[in-house]
Amino acid sequence: MTCSAAVLTASVLALVGVAGCSSDMPDTDPQVAMTTPSLTARAAAEAGAIAAYNGLWQAMAKAGQVPDPDDPQLRRYAGGDALRGVIGALVTYRETGVVTRGAPVTKPRVHSVSPPDHPNKVDLVDCGDSSHWTKHMKSTGELVPDDPRGRRRITAVVKLVGNTWKVTTLDAEEIGSC
Repeated sequence: MTCSAAVLTASVLALVGVAGCSSDMPDTDPQVAMTTPSLTARAAAEAGAIAAYNGLWQAMAKAGQVPDPDDPQLRRYAGGDALRGVIGALVTYRETGVVTRGAPVTKPRVHSVSPPDHPNKVDLVDCGDSSHWTKHMKSTGELVPDDPRGRRRITAVVKLVGNTWKVTTLDAEEIGSC
């Protein structure tokens, strides 16, 4: 069952376990990936989109520790519904005294790239793991009850905005969907 972007992001911050990337993924600047001459247009688009996706998760994990909906890294990697959802979740966390700890694991793969000759949109699929990304009460450090964690299918649309790849939509299915 797919969640709306706002609900998704609230769930994702606590559940998806995809903040950033696994430790084997480089922290690549999406703009650099677009300008590497040795890459084909498709390969450059794929690399830029994956870097933006992983960068967004890293930014969400970091911002969730405070929580800080104004963290500029969120806007670097996200736009549209994805950004609105992430900010909404972080505002809710701040208002309710919730923080996140740990980090999720991501392993996105490209589902499609369009248009083929000059790509400006990449659809990604992931099986994000939030097993080690938890929600806690900021004041006590206690785990938030009913904080389901595990693996779930995530789809994302990443678009080229100017010269920067940004995640514009995120949809997550229920825990155990992948």
